[in-house]
Amino acid sequence: MALGRCKALWMTALALVGCSPPVRAAEVPLVRVSDGATPMGTYMVVTVYAPDEATGRAAIAAAFARVEEVEAATSHYREASDLSRLNRSAGGPPIAVSRHLWTVLRRAAEISEETGGAFDVTVGPLVELWKRTWKKGTPPTEGEVAAARALVDYRLVCVAANEPRAQLLKPGMRLDLGAIGKGYAADQAIAALHERGIAIALVAVAGDIRAIGAPPGRQWWLVGIRDPARPDGILPAPLGIRDRSVSTSGDYEQFGMVAGRRESHILDPRSAKPVEGVRSVTVVAPDSITADAYATALSVLGPDAAIAFAEKRADIEALVIYERDGKLHTARSKGFEKLEVTPAGTR
Repeated sequence: MALGRCKALWMTALALVGCSPPVRAAEVPLVRVSDGATPMGTYMVVTVYAPDEATGRAAIAAAFARVEEVEAATSHYREASDLSRLNRSAGGPPIAVSRHLWTVLRRAAEISEETGGAFDVTVGPLVELWKRTWKKGTPPTEGEVAAARALVDYRLVCVAANEPRAQLLKPGMRLDLGAIGKGYAADQAIAALHERGIAIALVAVAGDIRAIGAPPGRQWWLVGIRDPARPDGILPAPLGIRDRSVSTSGDYEQFGMVAGRRESHILDPRSAKPVEGVRSVTVVAPDSITADAYATALSVLGPDAAIAFAEKRADIEALVIYERDGKLHTARSKGFEKLEVTPAGTR
């Protein structure tokens, strides 16, 4: 995701903060403090309400430091990261990893099982194949697709149950945490803020937002969702969230071109090819690691199966914007509409 786009997107989201209807409550004077950083190759914004600016600044610094820890463990760009070490060890014995990577891999395994493989962090070989494909602008051969697909199977990742150790069973396997790592980073930033005594905050890491509490005198934080039909605009009804996470996965700007055809950057681990038809998926969940991973998984499942999946779960809501017969359509889970804020400021 392009840095400029992320910054614009999340500054838009933050600009909406404070527009929810006021509530009557005894207010303790708090100071709003906000700052940004560029970890994990993207833009991150943290906004807190603290007793004073110094406390707020210190808490935000702690959040940024925690995300740096996560990046040091989970980045595939850093050769010394735990993720890079694990990828290099593919086909070998189990190795010790950090608790950050261990936690992410355990949650990833759960979501892979729940979605029947629609979410799979072993897509690294597919990601590399399609990046080369989009750079050349010509489709891969069936042999290239088959070779990469043979290395993709979440069941070939062994994660110890009681200690931070992991193993990739097949030589050539490569994990890619692009669909879950930033969500985990947002959760860890919130954890760091909690440790500093912050009870009201909003963290945005690329397409992943997590909110705790609500701005003083307000019912919720307002978060805008980008409109695929107007990449520079947002949908008319923002979401009002409190103690929840929102993640949006879409092809607004991140896509590939092959023989003049636009292709989604989201890959289906089962077919080994880009997903078709889905323009964006927004998921609301209790935490960002869940919202992040499911936003990708539901993109892979497709609109009908995605909404059916969300309807069966009490912990997530989903919005799917998809293209069919040359037109954009929208599908929502039943609970999603209850989170949308009307122009009058109600839900």
